[in-house]
Amino acid sequence: MINWKWFIVEGIVLIALGFFAIVRPGIAAEAIVELIGWLLLFVGGIALFGGVTSQSGPRKPVSLGGGLIALIFGMIFLLLPSPALATITVILAIFFLLSGFAEISSSMSLRSLGGHSNHWGMAFFSGMLGIMLGVIMLTSWPSSYEIIGLLLGINFLLSGSYLFSLGWFFRNAPAH
Repeated sequence: MINWKWFIVEGIVLIALGFFAIVRPGIAAEAIVELIGWLLLFVGGIALFGGVTSQSGPRKPVSLGGGLIALIFGMIFLLLPSPALATITVILAIFFLLSGFAEISSSMSLRSLGGHSNHWGMAFFSGMLGIMLGVIMLTSWPSSYEIIGLLLGINFLLSGSYLFSLGWFFRNAPAH
């Protein structure tokens, strides 16, 4: 049985984050860079700790090297946010493209299951916009940094609406 409540909760959270990112795109872009920087520092620290404390073996050089690279990139993201934003623009564009294709695939599955037109249609529309956002980000790269926050907010709004709609669909769907 599908727990529809989590779809609705995730949808509401994404809608709220989407509104914030649209209203304050510069802050959203900076938050993305800082989040990735801190995540890289955390992962790098754990990998280095694992490499230092492990016995000699094939995993030790990988842990040490990967941890050091993650720490260096984490520091770069935190200390030099402009080049990091240019890099993140490309990464987010690829994310939007892939998530757009995944949502279109999901919409086709919903349609074949006999979903209501507004549920699979919302997924299809969200997927198409995700693909368009990815293309826009790649074509405007790296001229505008605030576009990252704005496009992320639009994507969160659309994905949140889709998840909310999907949760509502599963809430009212008959059990199979």
